Amino acid sequence: AASHWVNNSSHAADHIAAGSCESAMQLLNRQIAVTNFAPLKSRFLGVYCGALTSVPGLALAPSLQMPLLRTDASDSKSLPATCVKLPWLIDTLKGAYKAFHAGSFAESLELFKSILYAVPMVVTSSRTESNEVKELLDIAREYITAIRLKLAMADVSDPVRMTELWAYFTHCNLQPAHLLLALKSAMISGFKIKNYITAASFAHRLLELPEVSSEKNADLKGKAQKVILKSEKEGRNEHTLQYDERNPFDIDCQAFVPVYRGSPVVKCAYCGSAYQPECTNKLCTTCGIALIGVETLGLPTGRSSN
Repeated sequence: AASHWVNNSSHAADHIAAGSCESAMQLLNRQIAVTNFAPLKSRFLGVYCGALTSVPGLALAPSLQMPLLRTDASDSKSLPATCVKLPWLIDTLKGAYKAFHAGSFAESLELFKSILYAVPMVVTSSRTESNEVKELLDIAREYITAIRLKLAMADVSDPVRMTELWAYFTHCNLQPAHLLLALKSAMISGFKIKNYITAASFAHRLLELPEVSSEKNADLKGKAQKVILKSEKEGRNEHTLQYDERNPFDIDCQAFVPVYRGSPVVKCAYCGSAYQPECTNKLCTTCGIALIGVETLGLPTGRSSN
């Protein structure tokens, strides 16, 4: 069965299930430029073990290994069952959201990374499932970037740089409830350094969120309105920030600076994190497994990917 699985599919998970880890690693390198396989080791083992079961034999005889199939095809067209499924990814995402909202950023980071490491092992059966997996990958990337920004603040003593990091944080694609907290912190940080115009922009964005209208956020809404009034009165920024909210940008995930539209940018071949061109061919700091700026084939989709 294992030889058929390798011949019938170009999906790395099927090769791993067959025990052909070398060909699986070659596929992942060609498809998404993976060069650091250490974080994927547990996923490899899980997929391999999940494709086989043991059946008791005769008395005093060893048990028999039986392949588990996800197809009803004949032996020559068979494909293995895979243990990494979309529902598990969704459950992991819920746990990561919960940890993020509770401020357990280290735990949340590990959960989001586990999603990144699991996505290459998922075999989808429809275009809808493929799109959902791609969406999960995008969500994990955005939250990992946000958490890395938050953790980077622990090493920053300059309040101006702290405000810049909070500003970039608010441009990660987060859930509205999480964006609310980010905008609140950015608004306060900007106000403290007397960048009143910048603080007012965060306050305006905060007031546009539907969550701020709830009764539990009444105090926050009032605070944002006071910031806007004070900023309109002052009408100035004390410091120049490396931040322009009116000019769309990607966040350089290595240096944590904006890469504005029109500037050269390279991206991770797997997760899509953005970097400046000097990071080409370096290991992505977001996923930690793939190279930056390398042209690849992309992950295959569907039940079989010959």
